[in-house]
Amino acid sequence: MADMNILLNNKKKDEIYKSIEFIEELIWLIDSKKISKLKDTPQLMRDLLKNSQSLTVAEEFKSPNPNIHFLIGVLPRLFKDEVLFSTNLSIIEFAEDVLGIKMPRQGKRSRYELIGLIVCETDTLSDSELENLVNVLTKVTSNEEQLRKIKEDRTNNNFSWNETIQKLTERKNE
Repeated sequence: MADMNILLNNKKKDEIYKSIEFIEELIWLIDSKKISKLKDTPQLMRDLLKNSQSLTVAEEFKSPNPNIHFLIGVLPRLFKDEVLFSTNLSIIEFAEDVLGIKMPRQGKRSRYELIGLIVCETDTLSDSELENLVNVLTKVTSNEEQLRKIKEDRTNNNFSWNETIQKLTERKNE
C-alpha cells in the first residue's frame, strides 16, 4: 500500500511540476507580448463577442451585382404605392415601358404575383439597363418632392413612364 501512495504522490508531483512549467511559460509569453492591461482582456473579448453577434447578415454580405439587389428592395416598395400604381395594369405598363420586361396579360394575377414576377425578371436586365434604372429610382426614392411630383403627374392622362425617366436621366446628366 505504501508503494501505491508513493506512486500517486509521484504522479501528483509530476502534475504540479507540469503546472509550474506551464505557468512560467504563460508568464513569459505575456511578458514578451507586453500586454499592459491584461485584466481588461476578458471584458474586451466579451465586448467583441457581443458586437459580432449583433452584426446583421447585410453587413457581411457583398453583392456580386448591387444593382439587382437594390431593385429587389426598391421595386416592391414602389409597386405597393397605390397612388403611384393604382392598378395592376399600371404595374404591367411600368414593367414593359421602363424595364423592358414583357408581361403576360392573360389571366388575372394578383398585385403581389405581378410584383414577384417583375422582381424575378430584373435578373435578365443588362448591366447598363440596371445601372440606368438604379440611378433613376435612387433619385425618385431618395427625394420625397420628386416622388410627390411623379404622383401628381401620374393622375394626368398623358403620363408616360418613359418620358418621366428620360427627364430624370437628363437632370442627372446636367
